[in-house]
Amino acid sequence: MGLRSFATKGFALGMSSKSSQHSKRATSYANKAVSSLRSAKSQRDTNKKIDLLIDGMSSLSSAVKEVSDSVAPIARMNMVSALLSENIGELLNTQTAEIRGISKK
Repeated sequence: MGLRSFATKGFALGMSSKSSQHSKRATSYANKAVSSLRSAKSQRDTNKKIDLLIDGMSSLSSAVKEVSDSVAPIARMNMVSALLSENIGELLNTQTAEIRGISKK
């Protein structure tokens, strides 16, 4: 495994973990929202129904926020992967040229 591949995969693994954590929390909030909204549907007491609807909407907004937060690590992973690939590739080409005695200036 080359240095470029190792660096890219290591960083991707770290960002993947962050994205997965957000995704799991989003799923948990979404399930909680579904549960609250289903309970509200069968509730007869108007005040309890409103409270359950509020809880469901709050959980739903939290789920959307977590999904939104999971996008940043993915974007960062793509950006760093591209930068690492470009920069490491350039460094390796420069070192290869120096080893061969060719100056890249």
